Amino acid sequence: MISYLDVLAVERRLIMGNIYLIELYNNNERFFKIGITVHRYCRFYEIMKSGYQVNILYMAMGYDYSEALTLESNLQSMFTPYRPTIKFGGYRECFSSVDLEEFKAKTKLFPHKEIMENIAISWR
Repeated sequence: MISYLDVLAVERRLIMGNIYLIELYNNNERFFKIGITVHRYCRFYEIMKSGYQVNILYMAMGYDYSEALTLESNLQSMFTPYRPTIKFGGYRECFSSVDLEEFKAKTKLFPHKEIMENIAISWR
């Protein structure tokens, strides 16, 4: 019999993950978030609904999902945590500052397919 964990392991090899670094801000605070998403923009609109503006500083797309999880953990351990005043999904993955060049260098250690940089998102 195949276990749930076996199925999850196979799914993680089939799903492509996107590692992102975004800047979040409002009138009272400014901080950064490092995370993984399988959809390019849906994740950010969810955050914007909580009251923050979002700029995608860097997104490396097309990682094997398991590699993306490893990379996310490595990247998050490099920077100083920040707790936003407004909670949203992933609020524990925020940082007071992030060195963009260091972030980019780390993402290049794993194979990926596409890069997006400096995209402001607006909610309509």
